[in-house]
Amino acid sequence: MNEKTKVKNVITPLLITEIILRIAAVILSLGMIYWYLDSGFIGFGSIAGISFFSLTALCAVFFGFIKLAARRMMKTKGGKILFFTLISLLILFVLYVITALCLMFYGSGKAPEKDATVIVLGCEVRGDEPSYTLRLRLDTAYDHLASNPDAKAILSGGKGEREKISEAECMYRYLTDKGISPDRLYKEERSTTTDENIRYSAEIIRQNGFSENVAIVTDWYHEFRAGNIASRNGLNPGAVSAPTARFVTANLVTREIFAIALDIFK
Repeated sequence: MNEKTKVKNVITPLLITEIILRIAAVILSLGMIYWYLDSGFIGFGSIAGISFFSLTALCAVFFGFIKLAARRMMKTKGGKILFFTLISLLILFVLYVITALCLMFYGSGKAPEKDATVIVLGCEVRGDEPSYTLRLRLDTAYDHLASNPDAKAILSGGKGEREKISEAECMYRYLTDKGISPDRLYKEERSTTTDENIRYSAEIIRQNGFSENVAIVTDWYHEFRAGNIASRNGLNPGAVSAPTARFVTANLVTREIFAIALDIFK
């Protein structure tokens, strides 16, 4: 058998497919890592995402060694148990991530009732000005309130350590400056979490006799979990979804994937 025949026997369509998939996995992983880093800040979502896609890239690069190690593991009973346990956990994790993403899209598409009370969930305030993300939520809230002139709105968000004013006060100033009547706006300034946002807003709704149908204004990925919390507090939630800045989407969506899992056990 000459050298050319040996090469033909080694380079098979299956091997070519494997090489293409490995290269694609590396390119995709590096692209995702760049997306996380592009946000400009490091949080739980970006750390988790960068770690996962770094591991994915390494697995693609060293796939040959992984295959060899897997074959050795399969030669013993304990190795087989470990191998199938790891594969099962990986499959369950991937299925959960896909399910969580589907739930996010589902939650963002649930339309509110016509008589819904608006709840605008706060976000970072820089000094006394809304952050870019909060401004997107407020512009979405403004459009909804302008289209529903009888709707009341609860602006929910307390004051963080680096904020000069509460998120609720910042939202109030922004919306009134754009022409929304102050008597339509109610400030909730105690909350520091989504759970508190909804719970304290529910108290204001009941104290004032407002409709318990609510239109939650927040980022699209956040609507499902916020809606679940609203349901636990006896409200009937609908979504008025704000867009999310592209450069922070990967970080925030990854964080929300884990937040949904934690919320299930509450």
